[in-house]
Amino acid sequence: MARRTDMTRQHSALLLGIDESSSADDIQRAWKMWVRLAHPDVGGDRDHFEALMRARRILLANVVQANALKADTAPAAEQAVPDRPSLRSVIRRPSGRAAIVLVSLVAVALASPAVTLSLTPWLSAAIMGVCAAGFAVGATRALLGDRGDVGHRITCVSVLWLPVACGQVGLSASLGSDIVLMLPVLAVPLVASVAWMNAGTGLWMPVRSSAP
Repeated sequence: MARRTDMTRQHSALLLGIDESSSADDIQRAWKMWVRLAHPDVGGDRDHFEALMRARRILLANVVQANALKADTAPAAEQAVPDRPSLRSVIRRPSGRAAIVLVSLVAVALASPAVTLSLTPWLSAAIMGVCAAGFAVGATRALLGDRGDVGHRITCVSVLWLPVACGQVGLSASLGSDIVLMLPVLAVPLVASVAWMNAGTGLWMPVRSSAP
């Protein structure tokens, strides 16, 4: 048999009777089976034996190359993210002065429907929204201070704004106002407050890149 010096991966796989994409274990298993029959010591053909040796080397080299390619293209393992503290763990009790200010803000917000009753519905809703959002932002600052992240602040503002806004809508409806039609206007100050707190929106504050 003529010695082959240009053996390809396809020919190597055919010679061993396996697929080109076979694993290293399958390659070794097939090679051992055929080499026992082709070994010169048991009467086999030397050229066939050497061809089996070359086929084994070619296919194993292909496995090593494929594994190296997978290792190079695999995404880097993400760093472990520390547990995020709960909202309850970052809330603090406001001082006495802050509590008085917050009670005053709530009173102003709940009185705004009666005070703005003579105004147009959209203007009344805008003033009420500013009062409710002002209370929510002030209360959030008093409760969180410098603790908590953006998510904590946005959650706190939204939770504090909702009952005050519902109270305003209920009082306005009881006074005969058409405030229900102006609910989007009532929510505009809240949306603006959330956008101001979330620097990632880039609306009110420049977005700071975390890259060095």
